[in-house]
Amino acid sequence: MNRRRYFDKRVYGAVISMLVILLAFSAPAIAQAPAGPTQSLYRWTAPTAEQQLAADPTPVPAGMGAVLVPAMSNGADEPASLVYQAGLQVASGENGRRIVLAPGSYVIRIGSSPLDQMMSIPVQVTAGNTTVVPVVWSGLVIEVVDRNNVPHRGSYELIQVSDRQPYTVGFGADTLIGERIRTLLVPPGLFRIVRPGANYRARTDFTTVVAPAGAVVYFKLVLDPDDGRLLGAGVVPPEELGIGEPGTFWTRRMTLGVGVPIASTSNVVGATNQTSIGGVVTFDTFLIYNRDKNYASTVFEIEEGFIRIDPENTEALPTQKTLDRLRFDQLYTRFMTPRVGPYVRFGLLTNLFESRVLVTEPTVVTKRFLDGTQTVEILPANDDFEVGGAFAPILIREGAGVNVRLVRGRVSYLDWRGGFGLRQSRFRGAFTQDSAGPNVVQYSEVESFNEEGLETTVVGTVRVSRLLLNTNFDLFGDFNELSEPTVDWRNTFSFRVTGDLSIDYRIDLLRQPQVTTDNQVTQNLLFRYSWGY
Repeated sequence: MNRRRYFDKRVYGAVISMLVILLAFSAPAIAQAPAGPTQSLYRWTAPTAEQQLAADPTPVPAGMGAVLVPAMSNGADEPASLVYQAGLQVASGENGRRIVLAPGSYVIRIGSSPLDQMMSIPVQVTAGNTTVVPVVWSGLVIEVVDRNNVPHRGSYELIQVSDRQPYTVGFGADTLIGERIRTLLVPPGLFRIVRPGANYRARTDFTTVVAPAGAVVYFKLVLDPDDGRLLGAGVVPPEELGIGEPGTFWTRRMTLGVGVPIASTSNVVGATNQTSIGGVVTFDTFLIYNRDKNYASTVFEIEEGFIRIDPENTEALPTQKTLDRLRFDQLYTRFMTPRVGPYVRFGLLTNLFESRVLVTEPTVVTKRFLDGTQTVEILPANDDFEVGGAFAPILIREGAGVNVRLVRGRVSYLDWRGGFGLRQSRFRGAFTQDSAGPNVVQYSEVESFNEEGLETTVVGTVRVSRLLLNTNFDLFGDFNELSEPTVDWRNTFSFRVTGDLSIDYRIDLLRQPQVTTDNQVTQNLLFRYSWGY
C-alpha cells in the first residue's frame, strides 16, 4: 500500500513536471522572439521587458499601481496601447513605459487596427506593483521600396486570413530623409498584403506573411511608386532595413560625392593644346535622434573642388579651387504636441582653404583695408592673388523659437520655424570686389559685425517617383535693418538611381546686403553614393 502511494506520488509528480514544462513552452513570450535558428531573424530591436521596466523612470504614487506593455521596437513607432475599464477608455500610453492606474481590473487593447479588431488582454493592477502585459501579439516592420530599392511612401492593405477581413492600411517611409518605419502590431497568424481597396480574392498583386506570436517580422515590399503595383516581397533580416542595435533611436546617413574631370586636347582643330585636371569631393552626414517628444538633427557637410590647367607651350596656371565649404547645423525641438514645439538651433558656415583670384591678362589690383590704407599691385597675366585666408569668413548663427510641422503627406513634407536669432559674421581679413574694369580691379576688406533680430525658416521635401527636391529657405532680419534681410536658400534636386546611388544637382543662394548687393550663388552637379546605419 505504501509502495503504491509512493508510486502514485512519483507518477503524479512526473505528470505535474511535464505539465509545467509544456506550459512553459506554450506560454506567450514576454521579452524576445522564439528560440531557435529564426531568433535573430525575428528578434526585437527593443530591450527585454525586464530591461524596459528597470529603465522606465515613470513615478508611481503611493496607493497606485501600473501596467507596462513591452515595446518590441521603438515605442514611439508603435501604436499606443489603450486601457479600458467597464467598457470605457480610462487611459492610454506608449509601449515600453508604465501607465499609472488605480488598483483594479482592466482590459488592455493593443493593435494597429480599428478599435473593434484590436486584441483585448485582461490585467489586474495592485497597489505598489507594475503588471507586465504578456506579449501575445506580433510585430510587422514593412519597408516599401521601388524596383531600384529606393524607399518611398507607397501604401498597402493588410488582410487577416483567418476571417478574411481587412485589418489595416499601412504606408511606407522615406528613410533616406530620416523618416522611421512604423511598427504594426497584429494578432499572430497569416496575413495577405494587397493594394489598397483590393479584397481577399485578389489573384494578382498580393503576397502573404506569417506573423508569429512574440516576434517581429521584417518585410520588404516592392511597390511601383506610380501605379502601386506589387513587384516583389519577402521576409528579410532587420539589417537589410537599416535597423541597428536594439533600442536605438538614432538615424544615421552619410553621403560621398566624387567627380574627377580630366580633359586633354592635342592637335585638335579649333582647340588649344592643353591638359586640364579637376576634382570635386563632397561628404555630408546627418544624425537624427527621435524619441518621445525629443527631436534632434545634426548636419555636417564638407565640399571641396579644384581645377588645374596646363597649356602645352606655357607654364601651368595656378591651381584654382572651384568649391570650398564647411557647414554645420544643429537643431533640437521638444514637441509639446505631435506638430508644435519650441526649438533651439546652432549653425556655422566657413571654408577650409585660402581663396585666390586668377587674372588672365596684366591687371592692376587695388586693395583697401579697414584702417583706411590701401595697396596697389600690378600682376602679370596668369598670376593670382589672395582675397581670403583659410576659415575666412566664419558665419555663425543661433536661434530659438517655435517649430511647426505644417504638412506630413505621402509626397511632401513642410516645416516652418520662427523666432529670435543671433548672427556673428567674422570675415577675418577677407575681401569683396568693389569694381572691375579693363585691366583694373578693386577689392575692399570686409568688416566683421554682429546682428540680433527675427529669423524664419521653411524646410520642404517633395518626392515624385525617383526625383527628390529638398529646399531650405532661411530668412533673417536685423532689428535695425528689417527691410534688408539676409537670405540663405539651399536646394538639392536628386535623381535616385538606386537606394545608394544618386545624381544630385545643388544650387545655393546667399544674400548678405551688409556685405554686398550681389547674390552669392554656388552650383554643382555630382554623382553621389550614400550609406546609412
